[in-house]
Amino acid sequence: MKPSTNGVIDGVGDMAACLTPLQVFKCLAEDTRLTVVQLLAQMEELCVCELIWLLEKRAMPISQPKVSRHLAQLRDAGLLTSQRRGQWVHYRLAPDLPAWCHQILTTLCQANAREVSRWVAWLETMPNRPVRCC
Repeated sequence: MKPSTNGVIDGVGDMAACLTPLQVFKCLAEDTRLTVVQLLAQMEELCVCELIWLLEKRAMPISQPKVSRHLAQLRDAGLLTSQRRGQWVHYRLAPDLPAWCHQILTTLCQANAREVSRWVAWLETMPNRPVRCC
């Protein structure tokens, strides 16, 4: 896939509309991908540097190449979109996810609210965290 003129990866939105429950559950069955999706559901958008920093703080740290592979799998499945800004890539949930998929993600975040809140609190302590524009 190639970046479009606005920096968003082309073709990803079309894939979100074709998601099946089996694809979603396969993606979410892996702990790192589940964590990323829950974080993005809570935070709306995160830079890859924020995701890597946060995932490295967990009890089972993960390398940057593995994080990138998980992000690519989620993007290729149609769950995420990405946009390059300078040297960093920013990720968000695909804007056209089906309603049933949003319901699943909402339920997952509610069921894991304490853990997601802890991750968000960790993220607020990140040194040199990218500044968000308005």
